Amino acid sequence: MLVKEFSCLFGLLLAWHAWLVPTVVADDFDAFLQPLLTQHCVRCHGGDEVNGKVNLREIANSAQLLTRPQLIEDVIEVIDFNEMPPADEPALDDPTRLRLIAHLKGLLREATASQTPPRTAVWRLNRFQYNNVLKDLFQLDRDVFALPEKLMTRHSNYVAAGARTMPDQVQVASHALQPAAGFEGVKPFPKDLRAAHGFDNQSNQLNLSPLLLDAFLRLSISILESPDFQPQHVGIWNEFFQEPVGVEDQAAEIKRRLTPFLRRAFRGPVEEATLERYVAYGTAKLASGLSFTESMKKVTSAILSSPIFLFRVGPPAAEQDPYALAAKLSFLLWSSCPDDELLRLAETGELAEPEHLNRTIERMLADPKIERFLDTFPSQWMQLENALAATPDPSQARLFSLDENRPASLQMVLEPLLLFDTVFLEDRPLVELIAPNFSYQSDFLKTWYTTDLQPPPIPAEEIVAQNQRNDVERARLQALIDTNQAELDALIEPIRARILAARKQELDDRQPVDLEPYSAWEFNGDLEDAVHGLHLKSHGEVEFKDGQVVLKQAYLLSEKIPFDLKAKTLEVWCHVHNLDKPGGGVMGIQGPGDFFDTIVIGERQPRHWISGSNGFSRTEDFPGSTPETKVDEMLHLVMVYAADGTTTLYRDGQPYGGPYRKGEAVFPKDRSFVLFGLRHLPPGPSKYLDVSLDMARLYDRALTPEEVAESASGNHLYVGGKALREAMTAGQKQTREVLEQALDTSQAALKAVPANRDLAQVRQEFQRRFDNQLVNQMRSQSFARVAAEDPRYGGVITNAAVATMTSGPQRTHPIARGAWVIEVIFNDPPPPPPNDVPPLSEEDNWEDLTIREQFAVHRENPSCAGCHSRLDPLGFALENFDITGRWRDQYANGRDVDSSGKLMKKYEFDGIVRFKETLVQEQRRFAKAFTAHLLRFALSRELRPVDSLAIDSIVEKTEPDEFKLRSVLREVILSDCFLQAN
Repeated sequence: MLVKEFSCLFGLLLAWHAWLVPTVVADDFDAFLQPLLTQHCVRCHGGDEVNGKVNLREIANSAQLLTRPQLIEDVIEVIDFNEMPPADEPALDDPTRLRLIAHLKGLLREATASQTPPRTAVWRLNRFQYNNVLKDLFQLDRDVFALPEKLMTRHSNYVAAGARTMPDQVQVASHALQPAAGFEGVKPFPKDLRAAHGFDNQSNQLNLSPLLLDAFLRLSISILESPDFQPQHVGIWNEFFQEPVGVEDQAAEIKRRLTPFLRRAFRGPVEEATLERYVAYGTAKLASGLSFTESMKKVTSAILSSPIFLFRVGPPAAEQDPYALAAKLSFLLWSSCPDDELLRLAETGELAEPEHLNRTIERMLADPKIERFLDTFPSQWMQLENALAATPDPSQARLFSLDENRPASLQMVLEPLLLFDTVFLEDRPLVELIAPNFSYQSDFLKTWYTTDLQPPPIPAEEIVAQNQRNDVERARLQALIDTNQAELDALIEPIRARILAARKQELDDRQPVDLEPYSAWEFNGDLEDAVHGLHLKSHGEVEFKDGQVVLKQAYLLSEKIPFDLKAKTLEVWCHVHNLDKPGGGVMGIQGPGDFFDTIVIGERQPRHWISGSNGFSRTEDFPGSTPETKVDEMLHLVMVYAADGTTTLYRDGQPYGGPYRKGEAVFPKDRSFVLFGLRHLPPGPSKYLDVSLDMARLYDRALTPEEVAESASGNHLYVGGKALREAMTAGQKQTREVLEQALDTSQAALKAVPANRDLAQVRQEFQRRFDNQLVNQMRSQSFARVAAEDPRYGGVITNAAVATMTSGPQRTHPIARGAWVIEVIFNDPPPPPPNDVPPLSEEDNWEDLTIREQFAVHRENPSCAGCHSRLDPLGFALENFDITGRWRDQYANGRDVDSSGKLMKKYEFDGIVRFKETLVQEQRRFAKAFTAHLLRFALSRELRPVDSLAIDSIVEKTEPDEFKLRSVLREVILSDCFLQAN
């Protein structure tokens, strides 16, 4: 407001009007005011330089003052808020101040007595209203297009018909950053401009440019042509769009259907000529060959493009239009067009009668569509949309954007909105918006407000102690293993030496090759026997006979591998029967996933081929594939995985085909995998190949071609196998069994000892778990009603959403917070800063100062001092809340936070708790400010001096009822400025 800048002028007017009475005469001005003008104000407002663009020498008498009602209203506000006289002028005592305000209001009433309420000729529907009108007209089950301006979605329907209490637990969420899509193919027109106070329904903002008009035309077409505009989504489909049955006069049918629809769409009676034009348009579409449904869609699209639909049009200045009143009520409370009952009351004239009007207000407040009022006014009044644009510095608030798709602000904005819902539904006093005894919080908000946002401390001492115990146990077991292994080696090595010596003599002194494998299977026992700790299990048709395993469409697998094995060689001795029969094959090896490596033998024309995976697959004939294959054949098959990534297949000790690129076979521990098996190739009915496995060995190294050849020729010996057992005495076998059992037990125990835990990794794991828990809380939709145990929190001022949106990325902004409080809570917005105000500069020692000290430097500029004197106390009262609304007692530099101040020059406070208590004492002032916001929203325009008298009247009427929210809203509707507005 203009006079906010005129400090000296206000000091003059205070002294001047202290002597005024409702019947001001010229002598009062000459006798009392002129000397005060000369003494206190002319030096600022009448000399060579005129502060605030006001020259007091131009105000020569009271008549001139009565021509400036805006000046009178501003003076009343600054006196009432104790902003004037300025600090360097004598203060007014309370009786004088109250008498002065009363006289000024009398002057204002006199100055505005001849003024008529301002009228706006036309203004268009905003996006939210447009969407809701279409939902109601067509009875749609969803929004027409995405609405990011809707900050809260109620997933539990607590705003039900006649609901007057809030449940203790509600399900809500903010989808504003990812709003639900509307009809397919429908794109909304641009978001509506916000007025200075945050409202998007202000008539002076809702104009219609040529580009926007074109967007409306295209929008109406896209809605009716959307694939989603179908009977399952459109409630009026059958009675409005559906093809009529047995109707000969289709023009009459179109008129019958359009008559009530147009009445609602145009929000009042429709002239016959207008109706006939739309009927003729629909009839023409039918004549052109369109179906009845498509013709009705075309007519409807034309209706939605009409200015009568898109614009709200007021009546002539001297008239009162009951249909305009119906529209005002419906757009205020339901953000939509009037329903049939409102139009009926307007048509009969009953809506203008107080009794019917009061009943209508109560009906509308109890209707579930009142949710739309709760979707618009509170979020725009509190300007909460700004919270969703907040981007705190991740180095200071990493957890704020922990979930990049759901920042913490989406949870934060729900708290004040749920509070407003509760105060509205339960019709509580307005002051509970500032200092309620409850709040609705989610688990996330509880965590955000009351914890240090750190994972629980790791049990470091316990982990270190357990690691030490693990080390001791591993050392003990390893020593036991070493002892048992030494005893076993001492038992076996002499026997091994005798066997090798005897074998060498059998070979005429040729040195035998001892190919000791990693694991070996000699099938001379039960299939469930454990060989080297591998428990083999069979699947399919399998039998055990004569020391061999006979596989018929079957395979063997192991469910236990001692360690991660990268196999280098697989050796299989097998006997293939009925090789001349169709199909059949031996699978050499298969690991987890898609790894397999196969030797397949036999088909109608007996051939041999290999196949594989992991980037390799080949099928081809190999040498020796001839029709003269033996009926049964003993095969020695070896697969060798070389270090260069190639795989070589050997048959009976000789290379079988060329090497191919394969890679090694990997068997992760504790994973089941196929060892050997049979595949029937190709699929189809046939007899299966019988494969007898004599033995198989798996090596953890690549055998050389010489070793493979020696193995195939029989010039090798696995001393640990059958030969070793046959060379032992009964006592040696028993000793070996005891030692091996002891080794197995010790090795199993060693494996079972937990690995040592790294403290850094444990901390990372605790942090990861905490982060995941917080992300889950961010995604929760559950909010519970909790008692306000900590007076620092709660209310529309002290919540994380407001603290975050009034902060910068790296520091709090007391000026922004003060401006928010003075605008939203007191409806007394400061003027914009002068163009010559320098930015808040940063000195060399800036980081060592508190924010209060930084602004003290800034206030040394005379251009800054005026605004700072009003805003600083309000902003610094919130300084204990950091950039994301979390409590702090100190700044990052270690300096204590000072949130003390003085409100309205009479309430000293030492922190936010006392600050809120002083606001409660000034609840009438808050009620007046809130009423002004609500009236502006209801009128869809800027308030003017004449409206301030209506605000005073509303406040006086609702004060006996403790300024309850519904009462205030009801009185706003019943005020003359609302009822008489266009």
